[in-house]
Amino acid sequence: MIYFILTGLLLCIILKRNLLTIVDSFAAFRMPYLLIGTFAFQIFIYWLSHRTGRDYPILLELSFAIMILGLWMNRHLPGIIFICFGALFNLIAISIHGGLMPVSEKALMMSGYNGSAFVTDDPRHQLMNTSSYWWLGDWIPFFKHVISIGDISVGFGFIRFLLGTTSKREQHEG
Repeated sequence: MIYFILTGLLLCIILKRNLLTIVDSFAAFRMPYLLIGTFAFQIFIYWLSHRTGRDYPILLELSFAIMILGLWMNRHLPGIIFICFGALFNLIAISIHGGLMPVSEKALMMSGYNGSAFVTDDPRHQLMNTSSYWWLGDWIPFFKHVISIGDISVGFGFIRFLLGTTSKREQHEG
């Protein structure tokens, strides 16, 4: 996801957008505590999973559902609808696959990721078995990562949000 954030910021700089105007858009968010709270809760679930070596599918799916509700309530903002649908795709993927995001081993190898570390160190993902819904999982190699169509939609939405909420810098004449 960091690549999408960096791309959005880079585009804003290239297009001479004023990044400080993003702050103004926060006033337009409806129920922002839902988004902030679910983001914080997902960080907690990630920490807990790594601490205990277990996955918490019900908690993860619940946090995704609440986050999607918060995103849907803010679909009037630029790009948020793409983030919402991307999160929905990811929720469907993890729900269908027992609370874990399925990951293509072939895509992992193509991306240059060390598959042996993946198997033992990641309690939030599982290697993809045969599934009719493989296309919802992480199968797209992307800079030493593997991403899903949901991730692409979220990333595109974030870039759109940045470009849609920043204003053009005013040119000062000298």
